[in-house]
Amino acid sequence: MKKIVIIFLLSFSLINVSCEGYTEGLNQDPNNFNSAPAELIIGQAQLGWMQLATSNSARYAGIFMNHFTGEDRQYVTVNGYSTTAADYDDSWEDAYVRGIAQAKYTQELAAASGNTILEAIAKISEAATFGEMAALFGDIPFTEAADPNNFPTPAYDGQAAVLAGVQTLLDQAIAALGSEPASLYAGNRMASSATWVEIAHSLKARYYLIAKDYANALVHARQGIDTPAKSLVTLHTRSTDTENLYFQFTVDERDGYLGATGSHLVNLLTGVTPRLINTPGDANRYASYFADNGGNVILNVADSGYFGEIKSMNLISYEEVKLIEAEAANRTGDAGDVAAFNEVRAHLATTYGGSFPPTAAASGSNTLLLEILEEKYMTLVGELQPFHDVRRTGNVLNIPPKTGSTIPQRFIYPQVEIDTNPNVPSPLPTLFDKTPIN
Repeated sequence: MKKIVIIFLLSFSLINVSCEGYTEGLNQDPNNFNSAPAELIIGQAQLGWMQLATSNSARYAGIFMNHFTGEDRQYVTVNGYSTTAADYDDSWEDAYVRGIAQAKYTQELAAASGNTILEAIAKISEAATFGEMAALFGDIPFTEAADPNNFPTPAYDGQAAVLAGVQTLLDQAIAALGSEPASLYAGNRMASSATWVEIAHSLKARYYLIAKDYANALVHARQGIDTPAKSLVTLHTRSTDTENLYFQFTVDERDGYLGATGSHLVNLLTGVTPRLINTPGDANRYASYFADNGGNVILNVADSGYFGEIKSMNLISYEEVKLIEAEAANRTGDAGDVAAFNEVRAHLATTYGGSFPPTAAASGSNTLLLEILEEKYMTLVGELQPFHDVRRTGNVLNIPPKTGSTIPQRFIYPQVEIDTNPNVPSPLPTLFDKTPIN
């Protein structure tokens, strides 16, 4: 279901078979290369990260946490929280084959050539991909991952250990990077006016938040993205297979499968469900996110819409980092929670027009905490992070499940892993079993 153009360069997981003597080279195709510069392979690693963050995984998470609605065929069953292990094969492949393996191979080649900057940038991509997989699945292969020659059936590391490993990768990247801009080695895939160090600190804040280490989340949020232009976003064009991935799915591939009719997010934006802060500007935001189609609510894929053909999606944004700062400050007794939250509200007023009033809640109050979490739930539409928040907080916002009494607590292990890796956790967790950190 993903049509983004991917150049399958040689990964370090590819096994080359060569023949000796007179047969050597007999069947080699001179037009079929088996290696490429690290400067090109980094693009594949970044595409794997982009797909994990904005494709099938994000759509499933959006349905599970009631941003979206599955409205036709297979997505009706997803809407009813009925999924099979095979439904998660794509997410696993996006992460391990397209993302992590290519990031590791980039590091190997970059280290061999002495390009420490590219090696560090590849570590950022690897860390972000591992971080999302740990948040989604819980325990996952990490220390033995993407090394099929030595570990054809990699062991599973605990979720907390993986998140700690993610922090180590990001620390290593920060130590090796100077003031290199995030545009370096980003090609035509992603854009940001930040430095790579700022991106790395922002990701550290995200994964400390997921691990519930709020003190460290605050420290790194304040060293991360601090203006809207510094958001790290995906880039898209109108050329076939390079459009926004939500656009591709809803327009080119599965028209009618994914909508938002009756979703909790729609109800909040339209006032059917009252917000914690009355926000007139939500009417404009609704028109950006969604559109009406014969009584149904669909994603707004017009050029002016949030999910338009060439619209960028966030990999990590100014809004996310400031709301991490606000929540972490609130939870640790830091008086900066109000200012950080109101900064986001002012930015939303500029972005959408209309009124996004500042909070009247006191610093450190539970009322403010709920306002922060609600704003993040509504602002990071189409992203994975609100799904992580809903589970991390025990659904403190009382977001209604689509069915039953509980929102899904994880992604389940994919069929491709169950069939090939005897180390997959047993018994297999269900969709409603909490991950270890939650």
